[in-house]
Amino acid sequence: MKYLRVKEAVLQELGKATPGFPLSENSLARRFGVSRMTARRALQELQQEGYLSRRQGKGSFPTERRFSQGFLRVRPFYEFARAQGATPRTQVLAAELRPTPPEVGQKLGVPEALYVERLRFLDDEPVQREVRYLHPAHCQDLLRHDLTRESIHDLLVHTLGLPLTRVWQRLEAVALPDPLATLLEQLPNAPALRLERLTYTFETPITWVEYLMRADRYYLEDTFIPQGERP
Repeated sequence: MKYLRVKEAVLQELGKATPGFPLSENSLARRFGVSRMTARRALQELQQEGYLSRRQGKGSFPTERRFSQGFLRVRPFYEFARAQGATPRTQVLAAELRPTPPEVGQKLGVPEALYVERLRFLDDEPVQREVRYLHPAHCQDLLRHDLTRESIHDLLVHTLGLPLTRVWQRLEAVALPDPLATLLEQLPNAPALRLERLTYTFETPITWVEYLMRADRYYLEDTFIPQGERP
């Protein structure tokens, strides 16, 4: 897809001392020979993922440096729902083999992967959108299962027999663009929590997933023993 080519090129330039910022839909369209709509989609996804920030009337700039801090573990959706006393429901929006976007392909190491997109509900209210890419060589039987009811984590471990040995994840605040805001029944640019996670079996990355969680319905908390922690 053309917008992925534009997006990948911009990603490669981030952090380099290259002229070309601020970016605009018109400048990207002329530079890559694509439509403004294609350029707009590339910019919107880069803004949503935290790589760019938009300044009204000036264009899009690289996001200023962010600082990393350890954070909480996030429980599986149905376990979380039970703890809240809420009724969970899952709608599968897509489940198929797809080309991986550049940033996902680099992390999974494959040009195409099993794609699963799900919308999660609590008490019939949409609260989370999940997009997941899975390594096709290891997860090819996953799409035979009922993904409206079955946990992908449990399928990987107990059905496919994949030991999940390591997880990298990142949590950040984002603004919901259309049509994701509409999907989650929010206004455009409403606040959300974006959790990106990459899970390994030994040294092989098995699944990349992005969760978008409504900030008006989610908060994070934890209890732990502060061994070695300093205030």
